[in-house]
Amino acid sequence: MSGTVDYEVRGNIAVITLRNPGKLNVLSPEMITGLEAAWHRLEHADEQAAVLTAEGDRAFCAGIDLDAVSLDMWRCVPGLNVEVQKPVVAAVAGHCIGAGWVLVQYCDLIVATDDARFSYPEGKVGAFGGLASGIVTRVPHKIAAEFLMLGNPIAAARAHDVGMINAVVGTGEHIALAEEWAKKLADSAPLVVRAAKDLIDEHVGQGRVEQHVRTGRALGRISSSSDMQEGIAAFREKRPPVFRGR
Repeated sequence: MSGTVDYEVRGNIAVITLRNPGKLNVLSPEMITGLEAAWHRLEHADEQAAVLTAEGDRAFCAGIDLDAVSLDMWRCVPGLNVEVQKPVVAAVAGHCIGAGWVLVQYCDLIVATDDARFSYPEGKVGAFGGLASGIVTRVPHKIAAEFLMLGNPIAAARAHDVGMINAVVGTGEHIALAEEWAKKLADSAPLVVRAAKDLIDEHVGQGRVEQHVRTGRALGRISSSSDMQEGIAAFREKRPPVFRGR
């Protein structure tokens, strides 16, 4: 992984931890790269489910690192840049802000401590990547508008009441419950769990920004492939191309 992201195997689950509590676990370029690598590892590992959490109790993630703004935040979101077919449970304590919320929004289940706070203050910062708009397919319209447009923090209890998260627990209990749920998922029939995940994601639907990201990802893989280079070279050399699917 990287110095700011840990991947720990615990039986048949993985625990992926953001480790930069001194900077409130902000998404730096290094952390984005580390998370991207973690999702790739999960997809090809024996682990059947994962917990995504963070070190420290002040913040799960305080958003993008404004000292090193990266437009590639989408690369670390599970299911966008990397197809994550295995279920992921987010365990959140403290503040979950901006891009941090985007990260957990794309997890399958969310457990939070009773002091957790969710906010999307991008209107006050003047930056907006658009992925957070996917919340409108997950919670009532007026809640989504309040969250994205006003930027007011939403406490864990209310977030649970409006369907933004799945469970609220006492301080320090979030990782244990998330691991319990991940273990239950990992012990279940993988084909059934993955089919349920796929069908849920399909019915939730995709916003325009998410569609744009997925399309760009697919086209980017083609434009950076050796097959494209081979096709161009073969055309210039007037010979049949030899494609290898990569």
